[in-house]
Amino acid sequence: MAFAQLPVELIDAICQRGQPTDLVALSRTCSSIYPVAQRHLYRHLSISTASRNLRAVVTLARRPELAQNVRTFSLRAECATVFRPFLRLVGMALSRMTELVSLDLFVDPDASWILSEARCTYTRLSRFSCSLVFDSHVVEFLGKTEALLELQVDGASISHNALPVPALPARSIPHLSQFVGSSHVACAIVPGRPVESIHLPLGDLTAEDVTVLANSTSHVLIFGATATSSPLPILESLSQHMSSLIYLRLMTTFDFLEVPQPSFYEGIAKALSSLADLEGFELGGLHWVNAQKNLQDQQPVWQSQPFAGEIIGAEDLDLDSDLFYVY
Repeated sequence: MAFAQLPVELIDAICQRGQPTDLVALSRTCSSIYPVAQRHLYRHLSISTASRNLRAVVTLARRPELAQNVRTFSLRAECATVFRPFLRLVGMALSRMTELVSLDLFVDPDASWILSEARCTYTRLSRFSCSLVFDSHVVEFLGKTEALLELQVDGASISHNALPVPALPARSIPHLSQFVGSSHVACAIVPGRPVESIHLPLGDLTAEDVTVLANSTSHVLIFGATATSSPLPILESLSQHMSSLIYLRLMTTFDFLEVPQPSFYEGIAKALSSLADLEGFELGGLHWVNAQKNLQDQQPVWQSQPFAGEIIGAEDLDLDSDLFYVY
């Protein structure tokens, strides 16, 4: 039996395992196999300036029947050589990808206007990650993604954090469970939604922000953030308002004028001890462990892990080593 005479279901199963180069070759064999191969060829797309495949965006913008096959789409074109006409084509292509499940969009942070080209709804989109500034265009787009579970936004430039954050309608992204972005945008998105995981690599988290983020309709289980203030007030606020935390990571650039007193570490340990479900904690790159002696202990005892490395003296350095000259 010739390959083209196989049942469509079997050809489809074969194409699922094919590499892009294989699918291109297969689509050129005969007209009956072409639509099956094309459907799989455009299902998962990763486009970037480094890969030199930006022309695929032009194809998707001009051929809606191909754009409808896309399920996961990733575009990384943040360099200055990407001009506005190309970004307009990106918006046109997005408006045709009605069956998207995952979308990564890393372009000029001020190019959020391309989302306004998408006039359809994305009923299957569950993950959206971008470098765009959180503005009215992003808000409008999120209103069309009812099934969204994971969101990363406003992660490109701290300079935009001073801008006012637009209001997100309460009906938007009602199932959101994971957010990554800046602290000031998180305060506008998390309250009133079932967010369980919050990661804030940008912004300056405060104890007041914690009280706002605690208004998630679900228990926050995973939390990571950066701050410029002393971590103790933030930890105390977290222990009070997010008592169900399982993992906590806090990075701070607070400038201690002196080496912290033992009372500082005791305060941290006390705040952590009230988090009964906490399994892991990291402060400024230093991992803390639960030193609970046995299961009969009423409360966990948290302490920072001691530095286990050995200090190498000058007499131990091999100045003739190739490794030494790497630095």
